Order: sequence, then C-alpha cells, then structure tokens
Amino acid sequence: MKVETTRFGTIEIDPEQIIEFPDGILGFEEYHRYVIFESSDHIFSFLQSVEVPWLSFVVIMPELLRSDYYVDLEPQLVKELGFEDPEEGKVFVIVTVPEDVTEMTANLQAPIVINRETRLAKQVILTDGMYKVRHNVLAELQRNAFIAAKAASK
Repeated sequence: MKVETTRFGTIEIDPEQIIEFPDGILGFEEYHRYVIFESSDHIFSFLQSVEVPWLSFVVIMPELLRSDYYVDLEPQLVKELGFEDPEEGKVFVIVTVPEDVTEMTANLQAPIVINRETRLAKQVILTDGMYKVRHNVLAELQRNAFIAAKAASK
C-alpha cells in the first residue's frame, strides 16, 4: 500500500502495519489510522497518519526518559484494546520539538498505548499526578545518564 506523507514523501507500507486509534488522538480525533516508523539509529520514532500526508508526530518510548515509567490500564481499556498479555503492549509519548531543540518536551501524562497483536491503540490520560504534559527531553536524558554513571561507579 502506498501512503503519501509530507515528511517522508511516498512510502510503501504493509497494511498489516497500520495501527487503528478508534477514538483518534487528542486534538486529531477525526484521524484513526497510523503507522509507526522506528529507527535503530536514534531514540525518536514517527507516528504517521495514513489518512492525511501532513499529520505526523515525533514519539519516544517513555522508559528512555524515566526508567520507572509505568502505565496502569483500567480493565475496560485492557478489554477494548484486546490485551491478553502485557508483553503485547508498547507505549510511546508524543514529543513537541520547538525551534530551540533544547526546549523539546515529552507528554508523559498522555501516553499512546498500542496492542502490537490487535493493532489497536489509544491515547490515555494518566490522572495519578506523577507525570506532566511537558517533561524536558534533554534534561530527562541527562538525568538518566547521570544516574547510570553514578550506578556504574559503585
């Protein structure tokens, strides 16, 4: 299947790669079908709409920013997304990249949860108060590097 994108040009995808967001993504509820482009070269991926060329989100796995990041899904959502095993899940958060990339932030309060088996996904809102809408990506990466270096020196 060929998909037109603003960022990547025309791309060929396997229809089996399409992820369905029955409720859309916050602010973009009318678009339901996406594909993820992951790269082994860097920590960022792209969530690209297959319905409109201009809609693409930069995403990152939240555990790269916070090793203790955890999403506790309500039983209804587990059922909606068809989870049988937690290993079927993959979580991303949306990154906002301003002109000054040192101010790049990740929305850890509203992760995207994907069932890799059913290809169903949903953006959920965490209400436990542990995470914010704007976590500075570079600060979190530096904090993780510091923690890792400190642990390695012991």
